Amino acid sequence: KRTNRKCEVALHDMDHMNVITGSPKNERTDDLYKVLLQNQFHDILPGTCYTGVTQNAVRENLEVIEEAAAISADYASRLTDGSDVMTYFNTTSFERDDVVVYADNGKYPACPSQTYVDVTGKKVTAFKCTYVDPLGSSWVEFSDVQKGGEAKFTYDEASKTVETPFIKAVFDDKGGFSYYYDKQHDRVLGKEGSSLNKLMIAEDVPNYWDNWDIDFETMTKLHDNNGLVSLKLVSNGPVCLVIRAEHNVGRRSKLYQDIIFYANTARVDFHTVIDWKEKHTLLKAGFDMDIVSSTVKNEIQFGYIERPTTRNSALEAAKFEVCNHKWSDLSEAYFGAAILNDCKYGISVYDNDLCLTLHRGGTHPDVTGDEGVHEMTYSLYTHGSFDSSDTVKEAYLLNYPLVPAKGRYDSASPFISISAPNVICEAVKPAAERENAVVARLYESKRSKTKCRVSLPEGYNKAYRVNFLEDIKEELAVENGAVELEFSAFKIISLMFTK
Repeated sequence: KRTNRKCEVALHDMDHMNVITGSPKNERTDDLYKVLLQNQFHDILPGTCYTGVTQNAVRENLEVIEEAAAISADYASRLTDGSDVMTYFNTTSFERDDVVVYADNGKYPACPSQTYVDVTGKKVTAFKCTYVDPLGSSWVEFSDVQKGGEAKFTYDEASKTVETPFIKAVFDDKGGFSYYYDKQHDRVLGKEGSSLNKLMIAEDVPNYWDNWDIDFETMTKLHDNNGLVSLKLVSNGPVCLVIRAEHNVGRRSKLYQDIIFYANTARVDFHTVIDWKEKHTLLKAGFDMDIVSSTVKNEIQFGYIERPTTRNSALEAAKFEVCNHKWSDLSEAYFGAAILNDCKYGISVYDNDLCLTLHRGGTHPDVTGDEGVHEMTYSLYTHGSFDSSDTVKEAYLLNYPLVPAKGRYDSASPFISISAPNVICEAVKPAAERENAVVARLYESKRSKTKCRVSLPEGYNKAYRVNFLEDIKEELAVENGAVELEFSAFKIISLMFTK
């Protein structure tokens, strides 16, 4: 599932770079997408297939990721001047100034940064990038001298208390948070006596369909893992605070986790590596929140679905484990919290307890039970009202990092601009069968009827509404270089621009 998500991101970024260079559709695009789509077959992506099929899918996905990244780098090199600065391309339709993490190479940005060895064993450097326009780019100068800065965090090892510009939190003896206070909204997130990011395990032996099903009985067996080995400070600087937890999981497995607090956002990342050796065992991360809501929002493609948090009927009880894509959000009118992820698709919600499924160990038909080393990142993000929150944005930023390229590129303007913050450009791509044409796919993300203006890309003068097959449905009136669109809730609109 991780390579699937990373494949989607790599191909999305490749399409974007293809378009902004003004190049024709890459001859490898269709072949790469066919590999991804083949490995999204309903018995391959969930892991409900034989061992050899799973191994082949992972290998093929990694090859797609590598090739797509190489194509993106080639496109970027056509735009930049090859100098010693670095240009960062934003392939999302959100403005961003988030933290960039790169493999340390002895070169450092002109702004404050910090270097540490992450949970995978790589030496990395982190810095907060300058403002980058939606679907735009920005460049940063680098040199041999690392610029430090005042740490914006405190960590008291004796009391296990963390304080950041946004959060004050206390770790418990299991590695979760016994106290988590959001300064911006003056709210304590966890219930008294509860824990946030609590690792839980359960025996997982479905009555039928071993690698397919999680039975309701499994949920009743969930209990605290109680395997914390150590909790130590890894890095504290101007950009982030990193605390590493080590856990024993089950009988033979290990979990290592970098808990990362940032100076510029309330989002907290849990960068996790699991050395998995369990069979028929379910592992979850639980967040028991002091938030009252009868529904939870689970992201699906092009929007979200609201599901009950109660089990007052057989229909509700059957939803004990549900799907989400990049995020799930539990909110009251003026406060809420979201669990974000970069590769995890299953979550259970009961009352105010969100439990993200991290791993399983079924043995049929894949006898290995997913044994091996696995990497993932999930996040906790607190906010005010969901409708005015950055939940959707933060999930995109987690999944779509800035695309780096050596050299300077002075972009005149973003590829397109969108006047409404709840309208998202999900994809920018070359038209499938038309030369000198590009397609932008947009959708409304907050379940709200919306009018907005979308500017045309530079050099394009006509705009059409098209369907998913890119058949032209109507030509749109262009006024002052933009078109007017009206979205109903979650509506998807695909635009084709031509010269």
